[in-house]
Amino acid sequence: MTYVGNRALPFVLAVIVCISTMGCNVVRVTLNATLTPEQVAFIVPGQTTLTEVVTKLGTPDTISDADSGVVVTYRFLDLKYSRVNLGWLAKPWTPVDPDLIFSRTGLGLDEFQVFCNHDWVVIHQGFQRGLVRPPFHPYPF
Repeated sequence: MTYVGNRALPFVLAVIVCISTMGCNVVRVTLNATLTPEQVAFIVPGQTTLTEVVTKLGTPDTISDADSGVVVTYRFLDLKYSRVNLGWLAKPWTPVDPDLIFSRTGLGLDEFQVFCNHDWVVIHQGFQRGLVRPPFHPYPF
């Protein structure tokens, strides 16, 4: 009898783990190409032209006129969402549908801006983050 109990224990634990994760949702959505500092490392202020930037990074989202030249903006969206509904485990035993939801959403519109002078030479570039990244990063983020 104890032999059957010892063999069934890993199976029962695996079933419990699988059932408990059925209430989990993990979503990641990315719009536009996400730019990283490594991808823009080729830009040298005072030397790189706007033509070189557009050739390597693609067409910008906006080009705005400024007093000292132009501002070129690349925008990208990175949405991270994770949710655990612990009330899902109680559904078989209760007539009510309890929602015990723990969720975290990281939504931010990030920008990469390039400032050029009137000769179309880059004088400054930098990232603008729409959201400070949360310290908790659930798998697979």
